Amino acid sequence: MPFSGILGHKEIVENLRNMIDSGRMPHAVLFCEKAGYGALQLALATIEYMFCSQRQGGDSCGKCPNCIKNTKLVHPDVHFSFPINASTLIGGDKRGEVEMFYPAWRELVRENAYFNEQELCKAFGIENKLGTISVAEANSIMRKLSLSSYEGGAKVMLIMFPERITIEAANKLLKSLEEPQDGTYYFMVSHNPGKIIATILSRCRIIEVPPIESALLEQELTERLHLNPEEARFWARCAGGSLGKAIGLVSRERDEEGKRPMFVEILGKALEKDLPALMELWEEIASYGKEAQRGLCLEGGEILRKIYMMSLGLDEISYASAKEREMFRNLSGRIKPDFYRKGYGYLTNALECIERNVNPKFIFCDLCNRIFYNI
Repeated sequence: MPFSGILGHKEIVENLRNMIDSGRMPHAVLFCEKAGYGALQLALATIEYMFCSQRQGGDSCGKCPNCIKNTKLVHPDVHFSFPINASTLIGGDKRGEVEMFYPAWRELVRENAYFNEQELCKAFGIENKLGTISVAEANSIMRKLSLSSYEGGAKVMLIMFPERITIEAANKLLKSLEEPQDGTYYFMVSHNPGKIIATILSRCRIIEVPPIESALLEQELTERLHLNPEEARFWARCAGGSLGKAIGLVSRERDEEGKRPMFVEILGKALEKDLPALMELWEEIASYGKEAQRGLCLEGGEILRKIYMMSLGLDEISYASAKEREMFRNLSGRIKPDFYRKGYGYLTNALECIERNVNPKFIFCDLCNRIFYNI
């Protein structure tokens, strides 16, 4: 990925290029973004530029051996780490070596480098578990970076979602982050920097990645997803500058043609006061994997926002598609005005309980009961 392939973010690209050219690249850089803004693309382009042996016009050449290896994500001196769950490994290998997930990682990045954590877990087949970066993985990181560079240059560790580093693992990494070996670099990409352990956060140069400009996003959606200009403009507005979110929204719209989201089903059964049907729904949700449960709660919050906007007659800024407007219009006239704030609170509480590994049957029984009695 050369700098020229980055969608927008010209100022950040210029700063990264200047830091490398002047030899002032920090040893630990944290790219913070909302999912889909392009932080991973920036990190990968920076790494490729660092290793390129034939830089041209302020960019990597894309043709030298180093560029080819980095494009394929197989450079021997560039390592990757991301949240996994050791219990999903064959034989329950508690070492949890991430190399077992490298093929799925490479395929995911090639297909869509604007993915979120839920999509990463789905690609790894660990939707039923919350991934972490454990002590075993921290030891593996330290071991890899302690070895001599395979090709005699820099060594890089790219960590996805450092907010998933456990306290014990963070303590293992602190010395390496604070006093790295010469030519050793950490790049991190976070979608939730507020949850990163403070001792890790304080040792990084933080780069805030802003939303992608609307015009660029529209053009990309037109070319990538073969949308007409009007469709591209609508989905770009809905996505709020996130290419990853836009791709997900369009894919979901296409895949779920004729289907109602599960949270809409919950609202409908609660309004009908059909408690037995509601019980069946929460039992079904409790059987989902944790990432799917998180996704349902996040989607539920967005659905509530859209319905609330429509109830106020603000269809234009609800960012609901034509299909959604038809689905939500009836709901918007039946839900109590004070429920929206309460409902959002119920969903937030459910998300917190999922993070704390509370029994999902308790979480979603409670969520559905609260909606049933307050909607």
